[in-house]
Amino acid sequence: MASMFENPPGNSAAWILALDDALRAAVGERELVYLIETPILLEAPLSPPYCRQVLVWNENLLPAMDLAAYLRPGKPVRRAQTLAGVFAYQAEPDALPAYGALLLAGIPERTRVADDHACPLPKQPAGWRTLAISCFRRGDDPIPVLDLPHLFTGGLLATV
Repeated sequence: MASMFENPPGNSAAWILALDDALRAAVGERELVYLIETPILLEAPLSPPYCRQVLVWNENLLPAMDLAAYLRPGKPVRRAQTLAGVFAYQAEPDALPAYGALLLAGIPERTRVADDHACPLPKQPAGWRTLAISCFRRGDDPIPVLDLPHLFTGGLLATV
């Protein structure tokens, strides 16, 4: 008998992230490692508009990226509450995990994704092509899957 935590072949678990009141994205189940409610954010001068803050987590200084600000530059970001999610990623296949933070508008929602849920990336906002490696459909909504190594290793700087 299979455990309720095992994924059937062609099925994956993911976290759906609320980036603001309307934008959603996803990460793999094991990439979200910690949530911080009302994080203490420190200003990072001379940084891009989508990464103006950092936070301290486990004695590490992490960039606190605001992907809603990246996707909709110049528009105010609306969040009912501010959370920070700490995410693990590997910059290289055999590298130790590294960490970064994303500002979130709500508690992530766990979901299961099957191969037949794949869909094209949304055309709007245009920045999804830079942020995401794939996309799946939940009901009528496309949910881009974030490319965390690209995000946290300076990949967005080349596109600003």
